[in-house]
This record gives sequence, structure tokens and C-alpha cells, in this order.
Amino acid sequence: MAKTGMRIILALTISLFLLSACDSLAGQPTLDFNPQTQTPELAPPTAMPTYTPTPAPLGSPENPIVIGLIVQEAIPGQPEAIQSVLTHLSEGLSLSFISQTYANYIDLELALQRREVDMAWLTAPEYLLASQKDLVSALLVTNHLGVTAYGVQFLGHKEAEYETYYDPTTNSSAATAAQALSQLAGLRPCLTQEDSLSGYWVPLGYLNQNNIAYTRPVLTFSFSSSIRALYVKGICSYAVTYALSADPRTSSEVISDLTDAIDKVPILWISPPIIPNFNLSVSKQMELPLQNRISEFLRNFSREELGKSLLSQMLNYEVAQLEPLHDTSYQALRDLLTPTDVRLADLVR
Repeated sequence: MAKTGMRIILALTISLFLLSACDSLAGQPTLDFNPQTQTPELAPPTAMPTYTPTPAPLGSPENPIVIGLIVQEAIPGQPEAIQSVLTHLSEGLSLSFISQTYANYIDLELALQRREVDMAWLTAPEYLLASQKDLVSALLVTNHLGVTAYGVQFLGHKEAEYETYYDPTTNSSAATAAQALSQLAGLRPCLTQEDSLSGYWVPLGYLNQNNIAYTRPVLTFSFSSSIRALYVKGICSYAVTYALSADPRTSSEVISDLTDAIDKVPILWISPPIIPNFNLSVSKQMELPLQNRISEFLRNFSREELGKSLLSQMLNYEVAQLEPLHDTSYQALRDLLTPTDVRLADLVR
């Protein structure tokens, strides 16, 4: 009986050992391919947190406001005037300003596209190009010789007996361009050159806009030369010069020897102020409250004698004052240039 018990115990021990071994083997991986086995879907890896640096506020020392200016050839005192204006801005607004000068408009536009410039001083053709690409909007315009925009005037010879639609008491014309200029249809104008907005493209814009035919213009390369050519007769039937900001018939280049030029070459029609002066534009990234702060400071600064002097020297352009400017001030000019084949890129510096 003892042997039988021992055998039973031994048999149970062996059975338990074999069962344990089978369970252990069942949990081991196998290299056998089983087409019935489905591959479990892998969960996407857990995304690691990314660090996005917060840019320093515009106007802080780490992120100063950059003002762009085209300077092809610096004049004496200009760099000092630029720095002085920046110093007044920085101290007056408790913001950081720096300037960046460019040799031409193309370089300035590239900087605007790269968002390296926050504000820029631009002429009318330069602004038309930059705003067309939605790079800037107008903020301030210079008051130059009492006006913030200028126009053109059509001149004829007194002996041609044209009808005059010009009122010298108001320095304006009540008649429309269509009414006044229709008498010039089919005649040859004296214009300056094809890179001039007021001396070439705006005059052609008025003619084209009102369907007034003209023969190939005589290019004189200066306003005084256009007046002289009209004065002597036989070269062109009428001439066009800039107007409103001044009258080139009274310039020293003309009046010194053509003392009766005002009488001999009267104004037939004068346009409204259609070409805005030099302006300060702002990039679309700058927030409106900051634009308003800078605008208000510069307007007040330009009313001071020191401010006028520094701004004029900085821009190499006489500034009487800075005044608000909106993009809509350029719409009439855009409409006028539409019927011409002007390439604005040919008009910029």
C-alpha cells in the first residue's frame, strides 16, 4: 500500500510538471506564418510637445520698428537727420525704431515681401506698385509747397486762339477734361519723357480716358523745354506740365529770357490734385493702434520747426507738414492710368 501511494504521488508530480511545461511553451512566440492571424493596428506615436517662441512685441528693443527709405546718393547731413528723427520717435513713443536705406525700389519691395520693413517712404508710382501687391497701406502724406497732391496743366499758344477753361483766381478749372481738351483732338503734344508720371502718363491718361486722339508726342525731357518748344511754335500744338504745387512757366529757367511766357502760353485747363506727394506707408502686419500712435506723433512733430527741418533733410524734399492719407486718395490716379499702357516699374527709382 505504501508503494502504491508513492506511485500515485510520483504520477501526480510528473503530471503537474508536464502541464506547467505546456503552459510555458504555449506563451512563447512562434515563427510559423498563419494567414488567418490578423495584424493588430498600431497606435500612432504620442506627439511630443513643440516649443513655439513668442515673438517680442513690435517696437521692443528685440523687435524694433524698421523704417525703409530709398537713398540713391546721400546728401550732406541726411544720415544725421535720419538718426535724429528716429531718436525723437523712440523717446517720444517709448518704442524702438531703426532705419534701413535701399539703393532702389526693387530692394525695398523685396524687404517688404520678407516682412523685414514695417514702414516706408514712397513716391506715388512706388506706392501704386507696393499697394497693388498688398504690401502696404497709406498712412501720412507730405504737404509740399502748400499742397498734399499735385496735378497737370495743358498749355496752348496764345496765337492758336484756343478756348481757355482756367480761372486764375481759384487756380482751377470748372470744366471737365472732356469739355476743355476736345479742342486738342488730333494735335501733337509736347511731353517730357516716358518715365515721368506728370510729364507723360497722366496727360495721356486724360486724353485716353476722354477718347481724345493725339499724334505722336514730342519728347522734350524737361518741363521748361516743353514750354520753350510751345513758345517758339512749329514744334507742337500744346504742352503739358505739372501744376498746383507751382507753375513752371514762372521758373527761373523760363522767365529769365521768356519774360512774357505766362501771356504767350496760357493755361487751357488744369486738373484736380490727382498725384499724392511723397508718403509714409505702413505694412499690413502693423496693428492699427500702433499705426495711430506713430501717425499722431509724427503729425505733431512735423508742426514744429525742428521737425519740419529734420524731415525735409531726411527726405531731401521740402516738408511743410505731414497730414493723414488714405488709400482712396490714389483711386482717381489708378483709374486715369488704366487706359494707358504704362509700366509702373519703369517709373520707380
